[in-house]
Amino acid sequence: MNSRERVQMALHHERPDRAPINFRSTDIVAKNLGRYYGKTYDELLEYYQVDFREVIPPYTGPAFKKSADGTFYDEWGVRRRERITGHSRDLYVDLNPLGDVEDDDDMDKVRDYKWPTPDAYDYSVVERMCDQYEGYAVCGPGIHCEGYHGVFHQLTYLFGMENAMILLMSEEEMMQEAVRRVTDFWVGYYDRLLTAAKGKMDFIFYKDDMGTQNSLMINRDVFMTYFAPGLKELCDMADSHNATLIYHTCGSVMPLIPDFIDAGVRVLDPIQTSAKNMDIHILKEKFGDRLTFHGGMDTQQDLPNLKPDAIRELTKETLAVLGRDGGYFFSPSHRIQQDTPLENIDAMYDVALNWNEY
Repeated sequence: MNSRERVQMALHHERPDRAPINFRSTDIVAKNLGRYYGKTYDELLEYYQVDFREVIPPYTGPAFKKSADGTFYDEWGVRRRERITGHSRDLYVDLNPLGDVEDDDDMDKVRDYKWPTPDAYDYSVVERMCDQYEGYAVCGPGIHCEGYHGVFHQLTYLFGMENAMILLMSEEEMMQEAVRRVTDFWVGYYDRLLTAAKGKMDFIFYKDDMGTQNSLMINRDVFMTYFAPGLKELCDMADSHNATLIYHTCGSVMPLIPDFIDAGVRVLDPIQTSAKNMDIHILKEKFGDRLTFHGGMDTQQDLPNLKPDAIRELTKETLAVLGRDGGYFFSPSHRIQQDTPLENIDAMYDVALNWNEY
């Protein structure tokens, strides 16, 4: 059984020889593991017998405008700043280009904004990149790396978090215009990506966090009004290419899961067990016949802080609960952070590869 067959079996709620395995970490963790084992990143994926491979079309649009202070403007016109901490290297939003928008009187600022185009990528290389991963489950950007941000989060970067929240509640016509522009970008991007892959890409990865640690970030009415239609559009588009959308949404999102399913989501990521009401037993019981789960191994509390033996037991429990009758892709719940001991990473993958007693 090759990796693609294993993944497809689990996706269709059949039990393969073992749960399909994925790996994701910060760049710093991947480099530390590579130095520790004397392996390149690709060799590290082979070492952990990762069943997924990622294809990212190169960006070929206008060069990002960089400033002397180290900030730069991304393709959305958002000013970004790289920050390196003891645990990771990340990009932060430094300026919201539509942050001065206040009400419908500013509609022209939204309509006339220089929205990016999905044509700013080289899709001509996608099929060849997919061919390199024959026998693996091939996914678009995000399955290993940080990935791109979906409609809701892109709005918070453009308008600012607080301002976006206010406008979503007070200026529906204007915000629907912004939602449409961002949705059109992602539908166009993934449609071009899957068309170029010519049936050789199994998944696309769409990321749009809807939860906080303890609750939803937005209420259900806001989700259904602004974001559910676009999510369904993306799922339907993926289905038209015989591909599957993996929906990444962090936090405590239990109340929205039935709506995700209604929109066409078949794979839910990251199963953040440290968030409120995200118990894997309840998730499997309530939704396990309709969803495949991706993630579940907590990178926030468990992987950094538990001892290797405890990680082994937790891995067994996660596999036994979520992997029962298929419907589970084994993975950390997010990128493994630099505060995670390498021994814990090894303990987790050792069990995932060699324990199958559930």
